[in-house]
Amino acid sequence: MFSLPLRFFTIPLFMAVLALSGCQTAPQKGLTPAQVTMLKQQGFELTDEGWAFGLSGKVLFGSDVETLNLQSTEIVERIGKALLSVGIERVRVDGHTDTSGKEPYNEQLSLRRAKSVGKVLTTAGMKEQNIQLRGLGSSQPVTSNDTAAGRTENRRVSIVVSAD
Repeated sequence: MFSLPLRFFTIPLFMAVLALSGCQTAPQKGLTPAQVTMLKQQGFELTDEGWAFGLSGKVLFGSDVETLNLQSTEIVERIGKALLSVGIERVRVDGHTDTSGKEPYNEQLSLRRAKSVGKVLTTAGMKEQNIQLRGLGSSQPVTSNDTAAGRTENRRVSIVVSAD
């Protein structure tokens, strides 16, 4: 006599528990406000591909040069440490060239530039497997290659943080 009402009470209670367990908050996707603040403080800008730090304007690379100068090395080390300090452990490094030279060579040169930045990021503490390297050659200029100043701007590396 007592078991009949208990069964009718137990089934709805069980269903309510199941429904509520589906309402748990999912883990946050994307970047936290603290991470976005740090990216902005370091000079990153939001782009269609994520937060990008374009290393142009700092004359990272001379013509046909793939190694970083001391000032650029210090900038990349600072950025790597800042990213890690807010829990950003994955980046993409895109190397670029101007239009001097043949494109197959430029693609390899731009990849070597990306690798040199990747090495500095690993020195700063990032794991090598968390750094994606791309050599884009002269396919994505930021300005015209018709002047020496324009070519200098296009010899760059970008560090990109995805919001995923």
